[in-house]
Amino acid sequence: MKPTKSSNKKKRSVAIIALLSVALMGLLVYALPELQDQSKPTRVVGGKANVKQIYFFDDVNDTQLVAAQAYGIPPLKTRDEIDSLLIEKLYKVESSNLMYLEKLTHSVPYLTPNAGHLLENIAMNFQDKLQDRGLAQYQIVVTSLLRTEDDVRQLQRVNSNAVRKSCHMYGTTFDIAYNCFQQVDSQPDFEGDEASHKVLVNLLGETLKELRDDHRCYVKYERRQPCFHITARY
Repeated sequence: MKPTKSSNKKKRSVAIIALLSVALMGLLVYALPELQDQSKPTRVVGGKANVKQIYFFDDVNDTQLVAAQAYGIPPLKTRDEIDSLLIEKLYKVESSNLMYLEKLTHSVPYLTPNAGHLLENIAMNFQDKLQDRGLAQYQIVVTSLLRTEDDVRQLQRVNSNAVRKSCHMYGTTFDIAYNCFQQVDSQPDFEGDEASHKVLVNLLGETLKELRDDHRCYVKYERRQPCFHITARY
């Protein structure tokens, strides 16, 4: 019995649907990596020329060291001395919607509670300024925190800017990059326009100046290393 026209037509329809399905699956597989890349945080970078002269803070190391020694922990010789008892007394810094913690090589993610709260305030105040201006959400990038004496010695071998009497050894001090910021997926009430590096770095400078003028911290604009070096004042 010969196949009827209707059965042939039905078979062609099934074949076309099957081909379309395969093609669609192929397109989805091809597109998935691109979609995943788009969901990754976007880093906004720029140079020190974007920082206004008014934000070239110059609270030198000796000034910051006095506050660090007065309000920080005793320096630790090695990381082995960071035991569970000490960790319970410190503030652990982690990446969040407020800040992005860079991969640490010569420091560990801890601060004294007061320094940790200062860092939180900087991050929150910075994002408040973004929101007030109708801008998208960006994170500050934290690059260095608590260092042991051994960390300082190791750093001095690769960084001529590092000093032996480092404020970082007291847990009161941290560095925030000014050459980069991390854009994140904004919360529903935090949608806005993208910001240039020039806008971001000067909003961070404005944030630091307000807290510095309020005697909350000392700030040093580092020229060799692209960061603001910050020490809590209590």
